[in-house]
Amino acid sequence: MKIIKYENLYQDIWDRFVLEEACNGTFLQSRKFLNYHPVERFTDTSYMVFDDKQHLVAVCPACEIIENGAKVLCSHAGSTYGGIIIGKKWYRTAKVIEIVRSLEEVWISEKFEKVIIKQTPSLLASENVDLLQYCFYYLGFQCCNELNLYVDFENYSDDILSEFSQGKRTDVHNCQKKGLYYKKLTTCKEIEYLLCLLEKTLEKYKKKPVHTVEEIYEFQTKRLIDECECFGVYENDTMLAASMMFYFNRVNVAHAQYLCANPDYKQLSPMSFMYYVMLVEMRKRGYKKVSWGIGTENMGLYLNEGLVKSKEYYGSKYGINPIFAKNYR
Repeated sequence: MKIIKYENLYQDIWDRFVLEEACNGTFLQSRKFLNYHPVERFTDTSYMVFDDKQHLVAVCPACEIIENGAKVLCSHAGSTYGGIIIGKKWYRTAKVIEIVRSLEEVWISEKFEKVIIKQTPSLLASENVDLLQYCFYYLGFQCCNELNLYVDFENYSDDILSEFSQGKRTDVHNCQKKGLYYKKLTTCKEIEYLLCLLEKTLEKYKKKPVHTVEEIYEFQTKRLIDECECFGVYENDTMLAASMMFYFNRVNVAHAQYLCANPDYKQLSPMSFMYYVMLVEMRKRGYKKVSWGIGTENMGLYLNEGLVKSKEYYGSKYGINPIFAKNYR
């Protein structure tokens, strides 16, 4: 195997491989998505793996960080998932092991003391990824699991509200009586208000939004026209809740990246209405599943019981987002 560092001159080759040839690639690992970050935000340390015939067989979007004084390679911080993305033609046990081992040799030679790989979860992969997970285990990686919740329309009633808990059904009915409605957010001003709601939602976790108003606006108007939209729930002209949706069209899955609501309207529960209208809209568009994201923190070691319970109220099922880590010191 020949391994080289990613450079922007390889962008087209990289994206074609991730979006068309890989068994576990999504737009989140494309350079079209990753390259929106200013170069100073992350130390990009991504790799491309070629075989002896110069065929691209795998890519690894990653960045370098310093953790407790140690040099660490982690899945690209500009994306929810990074991992090792492998071509369908090379998705065989011996080849996968060879690819991972070859990357490890490079990581060790470059003095990385630890590697953290956030793999594409099964929910978003176009093919079964159990082999890749086994190969990490076989090669001595420690596995951590994040808990993801999602709705599966193939095992869901045609009457969406019947899948909700009694309390959530009441919340939705109350919102409907109040005349709440939803619409796509199309202006910078609307997206700016989405981020205001998100900041309020994240305050209790002592976190801030990753993306700026300009970045989100560019996502849905230029960079990710087919993969991203923002929606808001309104009472009259006041936005009470919002969500940014990512579309994984290869696997017919929609994912709610941001779900946020104005805490001043907590008693009305516009968030319940947001969940409901997103399910109605995504089913109408033909998506098979709607992902709500994880309910865990700290690589799955902390279970946010309140958040998980809330997502369960909508008839959600459970999935695993695997993280693989290995120390070299």
